[in-house]
Amino acid sequence: YGGSSTFCHFSLAMAEQCLRGEELRARHQAALLKLRKKALREKARAELAWLGHQKRCLENLQDSKGASAMAAKQRKILTELKQEQAEIQHLKNIYRAAHQERKLLLKQQREILMMRHSTAQLQEKLHNLAG
Repeated sequence: YGGSSTFCHFSLAMAEQCLRGEELRARHQAALLKLRKKALREKARAELAWLGHQKRCLENLQDSKGASAMAAKQRKILTELKQEQAEIQHLKNIYRAAHQERKLLLKQQREILMMRHSTAQLQEKLHNLAG
């Protein structure tokens, strides 16, 4: 009975360590997605500013064809930014769901191990009472 109890303690410690690792991975993943989103916004902002400057220069030169091409490029950048942001949000949702699922599985494993541990303790007590 003692070996079983030791194994349960070890297994509980492993389940707890897995939960902590899962929490850490989830925080890292969220931070990475947040950085990616910020970088995309900054890149789009810089590209839009540059295209806006070019568009104004072309408008000053009365090049309406070139100015409308710059406006089209600006729209394309905004569309791509929205698509990338939607993809990031989709990844966030997927990672969050997977994280919650793994966390639930680990909690269930922990509960099972705790039940096994208490059962082993009861069996040991019964064995001692019978002996």
